[in-house]
Amino acid sequence: MSVYGGLDYREMDVSELDSNIPQGRGMIKWAPFATMPEQYERVAEMIEVQAKTPAPTHDNETLVMLEEELRRSVGETVVLRYWNDGFEVQLECKIEYIADKAGMVVVSKGAEVINVEFRYIYEIILKNGVCSNKPISTILLI
Repeated sequence: MSVYGGLDYREMDVSELDSNIPQGRGMIKWAPFATMPEQYERVAEMIEVQAKTPAPTHDNETLVMLEEELRRSVGETVVLRYWNDGFEVQLECKIEYIADKAGMVVVSKGAEVINVEFRYIYEIILKNGVCSNKPISTILLI
């Protein structure tokens, strides 16, 4: 007799064996964190936070230069680079007007009107390839 006390299927009579053996779930692909949705959501949030960049800081000279360029570009189509909620945005738009008291620049892209805070703008590129009267390659305001 075996150590298992009669539970060894090799020693049992064939009539006592059950032929309906369950197959199980078969081969299951491994999905990390699939059984822990809260942890998966938190990891996704952490990845998004890591992709964010801090808001730009400007000295007074840079602010004056940006403001002058904006005032010259009112009514023109430009490529505006600015910071928005942790991400850098590059937008080809038409500068409609500057709201001095609110510190906002109102731009339009097609039928959509967008308000951009002046302090978050860090580059203005004119459609003719000139930025602040200098070639694009020589100036980058970050």
